[in-house]
Amino acid sequence: MTVEHPNAPTIEQLIDVVGNSSVGITITDRFGAVLLHNKAQSVLMHGEADHLGGRIRAAGGGALPELLADLEGNGRIENVRVTYLSADGTQERASAVNAVVAGAGDDTRIHWVSRPELGERLPIPSTSDQDPTSDAAAWIRAVDERSNPVLAPTKEHESVLREFYEVAPVAIHLIGVNGQVMHANPADVALVEYSGQPTEYVGQHIRRIYEDQGLLDDFLSRWDEDSPIINFRANFVTRDGAPKPVLIFSTAQAAGGSVSNTRCFVFNDPEPQRARDTVSAFGWPS
Repeated sequence: MTVEHPNAPTIEQLIDVVGNSSVGITITDRFGAVLLHNKAQSVLMHGEADHLGGRIRAAGGGALPELLADLEGNGRIENVRVTYLSADGTQERASAVNAVVAGAGDDTRIHWVSRPELGERLPIPSTSDQDPTSDAAAWIRAVDERSNPVLAPTKEHESVLREFYEVAPVAIHLIGVNGQVMHANPADVALVEYSGQPTEYVGQHIRRIYEDQGLLDDFLSRWDEDSPIINFRANFVTRDGAPKPVLIFSTAQAAGGSVSNTRCFVFNDPEPQRARDTVSAFGWPS
């Protein structure tokens, strides 16, 4: 049984965070049959799960039988390369997948989070000569333009969505317009080592966990632009002050021209030795 984390998002927020996130999300049974998935996962799969026989279709070492076997043995996987296939097998999309098993027996569910393998990122410095039609820009445009799949999350999935939020194999937080951390799931609180004192993080300004304060100022200055943060490398700071290399995928929920909160998915950076990204044209100091 899942124990709900304090100050959990509303069901409406969960539907938005899962359904409209910038990373692929799928929830399956223990055999890999898809219970629900989001728009980003549709893009990764080149179609909807119901067109793939209701299952995830992948090739190579990341094929579904191998993934299910790893999960049965370990209970979770992180940063496993998966090549998603279209229904006819002619289109491929490389991703890195985190997944975790929840429940038991016939009530077993697998929660999958897939981030596309991209060569570029967003946002970029205003002085950059990077192509604005980069793979990162193309990715988020494809997700935004995708319609909701048949198996999109709804209020009928509330218990499963709450379970996903609690056990998700990736950090998730929602930031309000004032920069306050409105909600953070257990993985997010643990990432920055506040599990023993969550209120020192949740409810506080997001500034607390960014090593580069100028970078955060740049992010916050783009709020009115609803500017996505895609495949972006940064350092968070743990409670004891240690740097934590992360990879950020974040978009904002906006209605009627007004942004209400972000939906941030944060991964342990699989390449922590790489230089951290910057965006400001003004050379903000770290």
